[in-house]
Amino acid sequence: MAQRNVWCVANSDATAEQLQDTIDWCCSDSGGFRDCTPIQPGGVCYEPNTLRDHASFVMNLYYQNEGSTKAQCDFSGTGTEVHDDPSHGPCIYVHY
Repeated sequence: MAQRNVWCVANSDATAEQLQDTIDWCCSDSGGFRDCTPIQPGGVCYEPNTLRDHASFVMNLYYQNEGSTKAQCDFSGTGTEVHDDPSHGPCIYVHY
């Protein structure tokens, strides 16, 4: 059963290369092809336009849709579970 009010975001130790790899994987067929349109130019989660913010958004989509377990938030050691909602403005980070 999924934990309530838990999100998955990129941790502060993740490198730019790791974050880009995570975005590429989460938005690919291998990663389940999450809906990555919100982080594209003009999307509701495009701003702030940082790799960390974009990676956090897609990491959370993967995490929430794959069972919300600590293992689904690992991303080779670059993810971390948080209890504070990372949503901002129109950019809503889902949680189930």
